[in-house]
Amino acid sequence: MRNKILDYFRNAHGEYVSGQQISDDLHVSRTAIWKHIKVLKERGYVFESSTRKGYRLLHAPNLLTELEINSVLSTESFGHNIIYRETAPSTNAIAKEEARRGAPAGTIVVAEEQTGGRGRLQRAWFSPYAKGIWFSLILRPHFSPLEASKCTLLAAVALVRAFHKAGLTEAGIKWPNDLLVNRRKIVGILTEMDATMEEIN
Repeated sequence: MRNKILDYFRNAHGEYVSGQQISDDLHVSRTAIWKHIKVLKERGYVFESSTRKGYRLLHAPNLLTELEINSVLSTESFGHNIIYRETAPSTNAIAKEEARRGAPAGTIVVAEEQTGGRGRLQRAWFSPYAKGIWFSLILRPHFSPLEASKCTLLAAVALVRAFHKAGLTEAGIKWPNDLLVNRRKIVGILTEMDATMEEIN
């Protein structure tokens, strides 16, 4: 429901939106709308209210909600199914379970915080709230499990290209699964696989 309410404000592009209009369109009471807006304010969204005009969105927080991601997404398949958690033990663990349940390739599991984030060799991965991008991507590649290790390298190359395109030209790969900027780690990639002898599930 909150995503639908936020969608109204996104589409209004800074103009006022009537609480009654949202109430009528979503078939909920104005009191319910007000309560959702109150929660959004607690999560960092800034609204301006007017007795006659309604509400308008002045500022959105730097969070990784489905709505915030979709507002800038231009991919053909990756990220069109988003599983969002404010707090998760591990996005990889959730992704693994969702993959077993049939989640499509391209599904992203994203969290503001991981309480049990992991790196290679079961090392702990510090993932504090809203201080990084903690996510897992489900892939269903059509190649042999013997070739699975290339997924880590492909992800690293794709990320370096994205950083370079964004102007962070110092970004580079530290084999096998880290990205560094000025010798400081900014990305860790953990690739996990579920497979038979013949194919990757």
